[in-house]
Amino acid sequence: MSTDSVPALRPAGGGEDPGGQSSPGGHGLLARVAPLRRSLRTEAGSAGLLLAATVAALLWANSPVGDSYAAFWHTELALRWGATELSLDLKHWVNDGLMVFFFFVVGLEIKRELVIGELTDRRRAAVPALAAVTGLAVPALVYVAFNLGDEAASGWGVVISTDTAFLLGVLALVGPSCPAPLRLFLLTLAIADDVGALLVIAVFYTDDLQLLALGLAVVGLGLMLGLRYLRVWRGPAYLVLACAVWAAMYESGVHPTLAGVVIALLTPAYAARREEVADAARLVRAYQQSPNPGFARAARLSIDRSVSAGERLQQLWQPWTSFVIVPVFALANAGVPLTGETLRAAASSPVTLGVVAGLVLGKLVGILAGTGLAVRLGLGALAPGLTGLQVAGGAALSGIGFTISLFIVDLAFTGDERLADQARVGVLAASVLAALLGWALFRVADLRRPAGAVRPSALDPPVDPGRDHVRGPADAPLTLVEYGDFECPFCGRATGSVEELRERFGDRLRYVFRHLPLVDVHPHARLAAEAAEAAAAQGRFWEMHDRLFAMQDRLTPPDLLEHAAAIGLDVPRFARDLGAGRYARRVQEDVDSAEASGVEGTPTFFVGGHRHTGPHDADSLAAALLAGTGAGPVADPSGDGVGARVLPALGGRRDGPARPPAGPLPSDLPETPDRDGAFPRLGDAQVALLERYGTRRTWQPGQTLFREGDPGYEFQLVLSGSVAVVEHHGHPDQRVVSVHGARRFLGELDLFSDRPVFLTAVVLRPAEVVTVPDARIGQAFAADPALEELVLRAFLVRRSLLLELAADLRVVGRGTSGETARLRRFAEHHGLTAAVVDVGTDDDARALLADLGVTDDDLPVVVWRSGRVLRRPTDAELTALVEDGRGPGAPVPPGPVPQEET
Repeated sequence: MSTDSVPALRPAGGGEDPGGQSSPGGHGLLARVAPLRRSLRTEAGSAGLLLAATVAALLWANSPVGDSYAAFWHTELALRWGATELSLDLKHWVNDGLMVFFFFVVGLEIKRELVIGELTDRRRAAVPALAAVTGLAVPALVYVAFNLGDEAASGWGVVISTDTAFLLGVLALVGPSCPAPLRLFLLTLAIADDVGALLVIAVFYTDDLQLLALGLAVVGLGLMLGLRYLRVWRGPAYLVLACAVWAAMYESGVHPTLAGVVIALLTPAYAARREEVADAARLVRAYQQSPNPGFARAARLSIDRSVSAGERLQQLWQPWTSFVIVPVFALANAGVPLTGETLRAAASSPVTLGVVAGLVLGKLVGILAGTGLAVRLGLGALAPGLTGLQVAGGAALSGIGFTISLFIVDLAFTGDERLADQARVGVLAASVLAALLGWALFRVADLRRPAGAVRPSALDPPVDPGRDHVRGPADAPLTLVEYGDFECPFCGRATGSVEELRERFGDRLRYVFRHLPLVDVHPHARLAAEAAEAAAAQGRFWEMHDRLFAMQDRLTPPDLLEHAAAIGLDVPRFARDLGAGRYARRVQEDVDSAEASGVEGTPTFFVGGHRHTGPHDADSLAAALLAGTGAGPVADPSGDGVGARVLPALGGRRDGPARPPAGPLPSDLPETPDRDGAFPRLGDAQVALLERYGTRRTWQPGQTLFREGDPGYEFQLVLSGSVAVVEHHGHPDQRVVSVHGARRFLGELDLFSDRPVFLTAVVLRPAEVVTVPDARIGQAFAADPALEELVLRAFLVRRSLLLELAADLRVVGRGTSGETARLRRFAEHHGLTAAVVDVGTDDDARALLADLGVTDDDLPVVVWRSGRVLRRPTDAELTALVEDGRGPGAPVPPGPVPQEET
């Protein structure tokens, strides 16, 4: 399910298990053991392997051949180049060499989360981030309190970090006791925890710094950046430089594993780029049409290039680190001889007691204190429904330090194997105690849950054919309800199962779709859900539903408008509805019903009004239906059919002969009133944010910020003065589209396209304008998602206004009336573009009637593109108007449209 597919600590791609979750990919050996890996699953399985390796190490070290354990791992292995030699024992090759890949994957995860993942929303990450800081500091203070004044106090780093693999494994075992919001909280905390632990290793466990070698490492990193700018993105060159950086760091005294972190942070991470995906698809089609080695190589390289290097490398190395490197590390480091003498020494050792107290109690207290402090300070809030005991259970599980704890033991107690063994005993004991304490707290939370507070399993509210979207006979005996997300890949695949069920059961089955957009992980899902509802208002829900699932990679606002045009919607009305958020409440009602029904992820199915808990393949759902209930639809994978229609071009009324220039615009044009959020004013915080990412400049009257025909423009925010957006600027038929004053932004959906600009922005009065470059507006939007939504919705409403301006005629009437339908047919028959304003559903229709000076008795009204108004026109009157040169072309000033009766 998608809530189990939170980007943190998961591969960017790979295979899929039957349960509908991503799993790491692989080649060679890993591909051969793929069935085993799928049965183990990524989280519980990798934790199980880590536990098995730990037990194996303990059994080996305490067996009759226990002496061979230390002898084996202290075996020397040397690399020689002429007179130069690098000699390490096997344990240090594992700790200093193989673990580079572990820290590299950790670094890739951190980079991804900072750039496109959970940590991009700083407010959402604030609570777990502060909890991670106090979860690092408090355990360290507890350990130091046990070892104050002793040289063993330097081992405080042993207790600071959480072992994410064990944490996720135990959470998988906890199951229903761990709600999805808590899992997300702990994953975010684990990432921040990893950042802190890596900084501690870099700053506090680096001795005998050699500046020359460190400088060489920096040079190597610089060369890697240089390769990026030279657009060298294949691996061999980077591998050679990475090895050189590792060797230089080893010689510098900085722990060489940090080379993996630094290289990861320099690795590009970004969402898949649409143009590169399209290019890859084009090359694949070329290969399909003419299979040859050249096209095969080009297609393969293009597909690789379309995914960021960070995600590709994470997919490649995560299974190796989870299933090979970390278990080998445990095998090399967890083999502590548990003799009676060792255990007696550990039982009274301040080192062992400090480690146990720091990890078990310090982590619990530190995370709870940080969480409470963040909430009290108003930095953020816990997800609804999370209880204090559940957070405490997660905090206790964070005391499972293991991997990085054992790693820091090797750094902190170099040369004193006795103290190192005592610390290792403490880490092992603390991990067991932390797991038991977390499990116990979750059990207590379950027991203290009020009667009836068990996760609901019944559909609430029941299916209502008058409200719900139903596919199939409304009175069918079998009912299948799906809560879905148009951006969720598992929902997209589930449509195949639903289609198979519809074929099996025919009219005996009705399928109901309800929305559950998971905005935390699918940024376009909510707007896509509203788009489906806007299509439903025009009687095309299922057409839009199918198209959205068929094109899940195309859910941006411009894409949604193209989908609307492709399925034959009234695009201006659709854009206005979407921009104004008219159906946001309808989507939220479905979200509320999902919460009331105990839904925690997508897709979730209800059969006969009860939540289906098994697999959602066609056979499993069919068996559940036959045992008592319901079923569903599928997207058209071809995207054909009505897809021949395209979004109508905007701007330019039909050009005639060359036009002489017109005079300057008056400077006192009034601001365009804001309707439906088309021209909002930004607040102080939003203005300050855009100023941080942009540059401020003063413009004089008559200057243009962008012009018709320009290849593009940048995001512009007016701070003072006045700017007009004009069609056909400088010509007799120029038309003022809108006038913007202080704190209003310019632009339209073409800001995100590569088409030439069709409007001109002209300064009317001296203006200060903040310009945010294309390369930085995405960063500004990432810093304030609410600003991004405000801008996109305003752009959608503006697109609806432009569509209406670009139409040959606007029909103002009742959408369901026969007269309105007649006028629409007339426009289609004569090759005219028409925009229908429905007085029954459009909130702005009444204001438009007032602007036109007409009443309900005059409906339907036709407004020609020149501004001419026709009341209840006949086909003959419209034909005469068309034949009369398609109306006069006088310029139309802003404000009420000029009236002219027939």
